[in-house]
Amino acid sequence: MRLNLSPRAALLTSISVLAVTVATPTIASAQVEVEELIITATRRNSTVQDAPINIAAVGAVEMQKQGLTDLSDVAKWVPGIHIVDQGSRSDNRIIVRGLNADPLGSDEGVTAGGGTVATYVGEIPLYVDLRTNDLERVEILLGPQGTLYGAGTLGGAIRYIPNRPDFTAPMMEVRADAYQYSEAASLSGDFGVTFNAPLSDTFALRASFDRLQDSGFVDYNFLVQRPGISDPDPDFSDPSAVAQNLKHEKDANYEDVTSGRLAARWAPTDWLDGTLTYHFQDKDVGARQVSHRRSTLATGDYEAAGRVLEPNERWNELLALEVTADLGFAQLTSSTGKSRYTERGQRDQTDLLISLEYSYEAFPTFTAYTQEEAGQQVLSQEVRLVSDHEGPFSWILGGFYYELDSNSSSKEFTPGYAEWLGGNRPDALEYYN
Repeated sequence: MRLNLSPRAALLTSISVLAVTVATPTIASAQVEVEELIITATRRNSTVQDAPINIAAVGAVEMQKQGLTDLSDVAKWVPGIHIVDQGSRSDNRIIVRGLNADPLGSDEGVTAGGGTVATYVGEIPLYVDLRTNDLERVEILLGPQGTLYGAGTLGGAIRYIPNRPDFTAPMMEVRADAYQYSEAASLSGDFGVTFNAPLSDTFALRASFDRLQDSGFVDYNFLVQRPGISDPDPDFSDPSAVAQNLKHEKDANYEDVTSGRLAARWAPTDWLDGTLTYHFQDKDVGARQVSHRRSTLATGDYEAAGRVLEPNERWNELLALEVTADLGFAQLTSSTGKSRYTERGQRDQTDLLISLEYSYEAFPTFTAYTQEEAGQQVLSQEVRLVSDHEGPFSWILGGFYYELDSNSSSKEFTPGYAEWLGGNRPDALEYYN
C-alpha cells in the first residue's frame, strides 16, 4: 500500500533521470547472476549494448519495482526523452532530445495521433498511452526510425511488448495498490489479475484485466448552475448570490481506466509460431488537470476556474495477429492489426470567447462550452523477411500497408446568447465544424 501525504503529491511532474535498466538481477547460491534484457527493436534479437542504434529498454521487473504504471513514468528512466504530463484529460507531449514538433497547446481539440513519436503494441502501430500491466518490456528508440518503422517516427518510436502466452506452466497473478493525494478527499487504487493457461504443448491462453480508480485532486469551484441563465460572476461578497449561481465539484479530475487483453498462442511446429491478441482500454476522465491560481478569481493551488466541467472519454481496441516462421536462412514475420478508437469530450470556452470581443462579453450571463467527438479505424499489414545467416552482411526486406479512416466533429454552444440578441436558437449551437 502506498500513502503519499506530501503537499506536492497532487502535482504530477516529469523529471528525467539518467538511468536505464537493461538487466534483471537474480540471486542463487549466494551468487548474483545478471540476466540480459533481450530486445527486438532492430527486428533482430539483441541487447541494448549490441544494438547499432540509440535504444533504451525498461523491463517488467524494474517497472514493477519502481511503480512505473504508464509512459510518463517510464520516460523518467530514459535519458533523452521527456514527457510533458498534462494529466489524463490531455495528450501527453513527447519531447525527444529537447525537440518537440508539436506546440504545447495543440491538444485543445480531440486528437488521436502521437505526433512525431509513434507507439507500437507489439508489432502493430497504435497510438495509446497504455498501462504497463503484464508487459515484458517497453522499448524506446530515439531519433528518426523511418527505415524500420515507417511514417510517424520522425522523433522516434515507443514499443510496448506484452507477455506472450507460455506453454510451460499455468500461472495466476493478482495485484493491487492503494494511495491518496494530499489534496484529495478519498483514496485511489488499482486492481488487476493475470492468468496463463497452457492447454497443450503447442497451444496456450493468456488474459489480463486491470481497473484503476484515481480520485483526482483538482477542484472546480466556479461552475455555473445553469449555463446561459446563472451569473458566472456574481457578487462574491454575498454568499446567497454565489450559492444561487455557482456550484463546485471536488476532485473533478478523477480518472477511471479499465483495460484488458486476451491472447491465444499456437506453435504447431518448431519453425512456426502465431499469436492472436485482443486489447482494449477505456479511459474516463472527469475534468482537466490544471491550476488557475493566478487568475482574477480567488482560486487556490489545486483549483480550476472553469465554468463548466471538462470530461473526456477514450476507447481503444485492437485485434492483432502476429505470425513468425523460421525459414532457416531468414525469419518471416507477418503482422496484421485492426484497431478502433473513439473519443468524446467537452471543453469550457467561456473565457476564450469573451477575450475575442465579439460582443459575447456584453451578455451578462454568458457561458460557452464545446462538445467534440472523434473516431478512427486503422488496418495495418506488415510482411518482413530478416536474414539469419553468418557473414559480413545482413539484410531486411519488407512491405508495409496502412489504411486510416477517421472523422471528427466540434460543436460550440452559447446557451441564451441568441435569444439575448433577439434571435431564436433552441439548441444554443453557435459553431459547428
